[in-house]
Amino acid sequence: MIKKIFLIFISYFIFINNSYSVTGNGEIVLSNHVISGYIRYLDMNSVHNSSYGAEVQKGNPSFFAVSKSGREYGYSYCPRGKQCVFDPTLALQGCRKRANERCYIFDRKRKIVWENKNYKISRKANSSEIREILEELGFTGNKKNNSSVLKSTEEKKPKITKKNNNLSNNIVKELKELDELFNSGALSKEEFEKAKKKILN
Repeated sequence: MIKKIFLIFISYFIFINNSYSVTGNGEIVLSNHVISGYIRYLDMNSVHNSSYGAEVQKGNPSFFAVSKSGREYGYSYCPRGKQCVFDPTLALQGCRKRANERCYIFDRKRKIVWENKNYKISRKANSSEIREILEELGFTGNKKNNSSVLKSTEEKKPKITKKNNNLSNNIVKELKELDELFNSGALSKEEFEKAKKKILN
């Protein structure tokens, strides 16, 4: 009896490990049907299953699986206020049932893990932004060349060239000399302001 329980435990452990290792790899183009499903999966306010009671219809994304062809999907979520086992099995089973083909994990808890991209989708991202992200990552078949979605929101610092640096140093030097002339009484305030304006312009 103990041996039988031990074998069941080992089998379950192997199954779970295999489930976790089924992250997708290679090129894939997601259908509009799958993209719409992915957006619904990410939406915290989506009703995931209307046949359930109201208290478990909505929840947090857990796993999103896609079929090998990119035409079907399945997902799992954790109902709000509930504690859930972090397991991809439900998402994979839902996908396989619809697709009748091999399915792979595309997303774990809002993070795209296909091809080890590990791209986290913000909770604030709307449906059009999610579509743009998928396009930029190459999942729609028409990747843009110039991406504004995936770039950091930080502004790039202006490139300081040697020429610009020398120019700045000269201006500082001239202003310092001008200030010394004014402080020594060699220039009136009017002459000082006029010369200062000329340097700065």
